[in-house]
Amino acid sequence: MADLLTTLNLKARRGSLRLRLTMWMVAIFLVVQLSLALVFQLYQAQAIRSFFNQRLLLRVQNIAQQLESTLPVVTPTDESLAFQAAHQRLLPADQFRIDLRDAQGQLVASSKRPGVDMPGSMWESARNTGRNIFTMLPADAMRMEPPSRYPTRSVIHPFIDNSGRRFYLVAAINDDYAQEMLRLVQRVILIGIPIGLAATLVSAYVIAGVAVRPYSTIRHVASQLSPESIGRHLEVPALPVAEEVAAVQRELELARQRIEAGFHAQERFMSNVSHELKTPIATILTESQLLKTERAGPEVQAFVGTVSEELEKLGRMVDSFLLLTRVRHGKSNVPAAQRCEVGDVLLDSYASCQGMATQYGVRVEIRLPEGEDDPIAVVGNPDLLRTVFDNIIRNAIKFSPRDSVVTVTVSTSGESVHVAVRDHGPGIPEALLPKIFDRFSQATEEQRRGRGHGLGLEIAQGVAELHAGSISVRNLTGGGCEFTITLPLAAAPGADGATGSSDGSASA
Repeated sequence: MADLLTTLNLKARRGSLRLRLTMWMVAIFLVVQLSLALVFQLYQAQAIRSFFNQRLLLRVQNIAQQLESTLPVVTPTDESLAFQAAHQRLLPADQFRIDLRDAQGQLVASSKRPGVDMPGSMWESARNTGRNIFTMLPADAMRMEPPSRYPTRSVIHPFIDNSGRRFYLVAAINDDYAQEMLRLVQRVILIGIPIGLAATLVSAYVIAGVAVRPYSTIRHVASQLSPESIGRHLEVPALPVAEEVAAVQRELELARQRIEAGFHAQERFMSNVSHELKTPIATILTESQLLKTERAGPEVQAFVGTVSEELEKLGRMVDSFLLLTRVRHGKSNVPAAQRCEVGDVLLDSYASCQGMATQYGVRVEIRLPEGEDDPIAVVGNPDLLRTVFDNIIRNAIKFSPRDSVVTVTVSTSGESVHVAVRDHGPGIPEALLPKIFDRFSQATEEQRRGRGHGLGLEIAQGVAELHAGSISVRNLTGGGCEFTITLPLAAAPGADGATGSSDGSASA
């Protein structure tokens, strides 16, 4: 029992609210049950003691009445008392004996000699009060065979005969039957406690489950909160919940609305700032490029070149912000959606990335599946889809060593198309993998080099999600990493969804 409670306590400290509630209910029940068991045992012990005392006294009184009618004419003998003891036993197996003593405590007759050894304090109490005195004597007080394992129940009953003399009738009986009843009560309690505890454990676990079920409802509601779903009303399961839980649900909905308003305000601010910055940046960049620096000194030429380069970076960042805002605002639908063949979009992206691949000394291979009856197609915006492929392929080129190959493989499975972009670069640090698609997420080395702004992957992920797709990334065992873009196939006749393999390639 102690091991069970210890296990529950350890689990409750580390586990859920349901386990803690179960533990508390079991602990409270155990305290109550132990208290009731103690009270029940004390009550039963008192009831058994009272019952056997009264039965013993009744038999002693019967013997005393018979002796009163004969004293002092007939003096009782040992044989007569033995006869009385044999007929007044409570049960056949009882060892019952009687002593008759005078006012000074001297033994007059006994059903079995020597007489019962009564403590002197009991005689003094009987003489002083003149009442019946009950006591429990040691097991060997009756000096009978076989000896009893339990104490001896005895009583001193004072009475007066017809001549007015005081006598004391001492009765003693083995207490085996009463003690067995007490042991039976204890066994019932010891058996009942584990059974009650097990029933309480099951009941408490069920009740705790009902009690914490609303928290599961709240968790389900809260799990719907995300940047992608912030504009949708929270879906609450149709379950009977308490008023307190309903109030929490209302507060969650209000919090969602406040977060949605904050998101919209942030996106509007980003869009407005980007639009406001775009024009002056373009103007300054044009002016810097039109400056005639042939006659200027080297310091001026370096300054103009640096300004032009930084303005180009700033312009690209502003364009990225505008595209990101556009994607975030269009989460619910794809603008100008149409049927797009993945191969055509990839070839456009391949042509767009060719200059960068040449600059980095990297070759790009596009592998399309063979044996397809119809071209692999998706439904979406071709410009946005090309942005996804551009960002992922350019990212692979940027991190690839010279004279290496970036492989773009297209395959299908089920109702989806997968575009895997694999490079042979250093891979992504493990600490950066969980947040690689976050805004401005870059390795420390890339931040120092100033290559990009950490927006490309977030834009790619946003566009993929806008098309009901996703992007995943993993490091490869032999080095490098692989980004996989997954998009739903367009519903078209003849699309069998079989996974294709390829060996034909285009290279730059």
